[in-house]
Amino acid sequence: MRGASGGLLEDEAVPGAGRDVVALYHEPYGPVRSCSASELRGLALEEFGPVSEPVPYRGRKGIITYWPVATRDQTVVCGSLRQWRLAVELDFEPAWAAFSAGPVELRWRAGGRERRWRPDFLARTVGGAREVLVLKPAGEECLPVERLQVLQAVALSAGWRVRQVCELSGLRARNLGWLAGYRFPSGDEDSRGRALLKAFREPAGLRAGVAASGLDELTGLDLAYRMLWQRRLLFDVSRPLLPDAVVWTA
Repeated sequence: MRGASGGLLEDEAVPGAGRDVVALYHEPYGPVRSCSASELRGLALEEFGPVSEPVPYRGRKGIITYWPVATRDQTVVCGSLRQWRLAVELDFEPAWAAFSAGPVELRWRAGGRERRWRPDFLARTVGGAREVLVLKPAGEECLPVERLQVLQAVALSAGWRVRQVCELSGLRARNLGWLAGYRFPSGDEDSRGRALLKAFREPAGLRAGVAASGLDELTGLDLAYRMLWQRRLLFDVSRPLLPDAVVWTA
């Protein structure tokens, strides 16, 4: 995933920035609860749903997307297309074991007003580390300073890492958006999968490799796309996924 920390360094908190921050989260099949930042430590928020159903931004077109995760019995609710594109990438990358959009809301007072904000995603790596992922504002290199300071302080108390990420775009976004439609298995594919793995033992064009496998074109291409999503087959994700795209066995 393309991403970088910005503004503050990882684990660098501004003194007092997280003071009196209240966190809200919605337990599965339970009520909305509130707690301090330190009480978030160890909570599997990446498996929880959003604090409440997201709504499109006022005065702007928006879309609510329900994203069934490929590797878990979980549906992630995305409140914007930007979140949806990030959910696609999180689902594709094997480094992430679980993730959820907007499962925690942070509240604090500043300038005489109550502020509230939901970071985009909470995710857990396969190694067990928890990260809070936030999309950089369009055209900006970093989150607004106040939000970043509060988030970094909360993350330090909760035991999270903070990652600011760019919105998925360009060829990578189009390729993953296409492959995502093939992310779920369909019936018994073992024998046909072995035929494709053998056909792509040496790099070959996608359609040519399917033909060499002995499978009919439609069935073979359908399965090849599924195996590309599963990373059993590999390709250059920065290049167009055309019928002549070079594919090889992982």
